[in-house]
Amino acid sequence: MTRPASDPTRRALLAAGAVAACALVLAACTRTGAGDDGAADPDAAGTAAAPSDGPRVDGTVAEGLDNPWSIAFLPDDTALVSERDTGAIRSIAAEAGGAASPGVPPVLGVVPGVVHGGEGGLLGLVASPDFTTDRLLYVYFTADDGNRVSRFEVGPQGLGAEQPVLTRIPSAGNHNGGRIKFGPDGMLYVGTGDAANRDASQNPDSPAGKILRLDPGGEGVALPVEASGGLAHTTGHRNVQGLAWDADGRMWATEFGPDRDDELNLVEPGANYGWPAVTGAEGEGYTPAVHVWPSTADASPSALAIVDGVAYVACLRGQRLWRLPLPGPGREAEAGGTLPGAAEFLRGDYGRLRDVVVAPRGAAAGDGPELWVATNEGGASRILRVTLAEGG
Repeated sequence: MTRPASDPTRRALLAAGAVAACALVLAACTRTGAGDDGAADPDAAGTAAAPSDGPRVDGTVAEGLDNPWSIAFLPDDTALVSERDTGAIRSIAAEAGGAASPGVPPVLGVVPGVVHGGEGGLLGLVASPDFTTDRLLYVYFTADDGNRVSRFEVGPQGLGAEQPVLTRIPSAGNHNGGRIKFGPDGMLYVGTGDAANRDASQNPDSPAGKILRLDPGGEGVALPVEASGGLAHTTGHRNVQGLAWDADGRMWATEFGPDRDDELNLVEPGANYGWPAVTGAEGEGYTPAVHVWPSTADASPSALAIVDGVAYVACLRGQRLWRLPLPGPGREAEAGGTLPGAAEFLRGDYGRLRDVVVAPRGAAAGDGPELWVATNEGGASRILRVTLAEGG
C-alpha cells in the first residue's frame, strides 16, 4: 500500500491526515509522548479475529518493572531485562519462570551515562554468542552524544566497566531504533531509526534509518567504531525495532510506519526499503514489505520472534500480539503485502506490548515453545509467559 511522496497534492493530503492522526494519538497517549510509542484504542479494527487455538497467557514471570524494553536470555536461562527510563538491567533467575508469586526482579546493574528522553534511554540487550567464555552483554542506549552500543562483562558483582563498541548513532526524542541481535553468521545487527530526520534514511553517509552489521570481535577491528553509513546492511528504514531469523536463515525485521503502513520486511543485503519516498508493499526501485498493516492503530510493531516458521509481533499502539505464518523461501512476494493466516491475540488485554522473545525453558522441559512478552505499562509493567498451542 505504497504511496509515493513526490506528488504535492498527495503530500498536502498526507500532511492533513498526519495532523489529524497526531491529534488522536496525543489525546489517547497515557505514558509516553508523541512518536511511535503513542497509545491507541485497542478496539480499533484488525485484520482477523483471534482463533481459539492461539497463544495464551499462562502466568506472570515478573512485575513492577519500569518500562522494560528488551529481554535477553543467558546460556543458563537467566533472563536480563532493560528498563528504558531508569537505565537499570534486572535479572530474572531461571527458576522464576514458573514462580507462583512473581515479584520485582533484582537489579543486576545500572548502565552509566544513559540519557532518557522521549523514546530514548536504555533499549536493546543481547548476550555475546560466546557468553559462557567471555561473559559479555551488549547494550544499546542513548548517551549524551547520541545512541551507542556498548558491552559490559557480567560478573558476580554485576556489570563491569563500559566497553564502547559502536558510537555516535544519531538520536532524537523519537525514532531511535534500538534492537540489537547476533545473527547466525556471528555478526552483530543493529536496527536504527531515522532520528526524526527522514532524509537520513537515504543518506549513504548516515547510520540513521539503517540496519547496521559489524563484527565487534573481528581480527583487526579497533573498538569503538564510529557509526557510519559504511556499516549499512540495508537502507531506507524509518524506525526498525524488531529483528529475528527463521530456520532457513532468512532475516526479518519489523518497522514503524508514519500514520500508516507498519511493515514486516524480509531483510536482504543491500536492499533499500524506500523510506521516506514510499511505504508499504509497492514502489518501483525499492524492496516491498512482505506484510503491511495499513493502520498503525492495529500494530506499531516493537518486537519480533519466530517459532517454527511463524512470526510473532508485539505491538504498542495496537496492544496485541500478531501471529503471521511466514511464506517459504522464494515465495515472499506472493503475499502482495498481506500474509494469509495473519491473526491477532491478546488484543487490549494487557496494554501495550514492547518485547517478545522465545524462552528456552519450555522447549527444554518438553512443554513446547514458550514466549515471554514484556508489557509497556509504566511502573506497573510485567513479563508475561505465553504458551503456544500445537501448530502455533
